[in-house]
Amino acid sequence: ETLQRIVSTLANKNDEIHNFIDMLNHTIKNVQVNSSSAISELDEEFDGLYSILDEMKGSMANTIQQEEARKIQALQ
Repeated sequence: ETLQRIVSTLANKNDEIHNFIDMLNHTIKNVQVNSSSAISELDEEFDGLYSILDEMKGSMANTIQQEEARKIQALQ
């Protein structure tokens, strides 16, 4: 009887361990999916910011060149 209880307890603990491992594997998959999603969103955000900065650079360079031309013309 004691041996039967020990075996039963071990079987229950084994089931608990397997359930815990399954839960951990599920959690790992969720973390991986969430991380991939966060990285994709970050890439999109930085691409957008880079595009805006590149546009601003072009606009500011154009303004500087126009100002340079105006000043040179005024000096001539």
